[in-house]
Amino acid sequence: MSFLIKSDTACWRDFPPEPLVRGRADVLLDFALEALRAGASKVYLAFCDGVVVEVERTSARSAKELAGELPHMRRYAASLRDVAGTWRGPVFYLHESGTDIDRVSIPRGSLIVVGDQDGLAPEDEEFLRGRATWVSIGPLPYLSWFCTPYVARRMGLAPGRQ
Repeated sequence: MSFLIKSDTACWRDFPPEPLVRGRADVLLDFALEALRAGASKVYLAFCDGVVVEVERTSARSAKELAGELPHMRRYAASLRDVAGTWRGPVFYLHESGTDIDRVSIPRGSLIVVGDQDGLAPEDEEFLRGRATWVSIGPLPYLSWFCTPYVARRMGLAPGRQ
């Protein structure tokens, strides 16, 4: 299971911001840490300026530590559409209007897309309508970093498992 989080406010050109809350880079960093702790094999961080950073493992215990490691991780020019559009397995989008996650089977080779604190832009959601199964963990929006352990537990993953 892999996750992708996209931000329309955190940009790579400003990285690492001081303080981390500028542009809400902290949302991406906290999300990546929680996803890896929950057992994700990879996390794609899609920045607002068309840069994707892949996070597969880290020794970081905080967002600040991860911010220091991110410049040394694989990064390239790409977007949510590039990653989700070429994904070879199922793609799911976590959204409060989606199908209850308890009624959906999410295979381990899936990509799970999550929006940042503002959600995804309408054009990204429109793209995902044709590419992803929309799933929900409830009728209310949740903090993105909270969603990853919930989804991992729902899939039967334990921390550190892939």
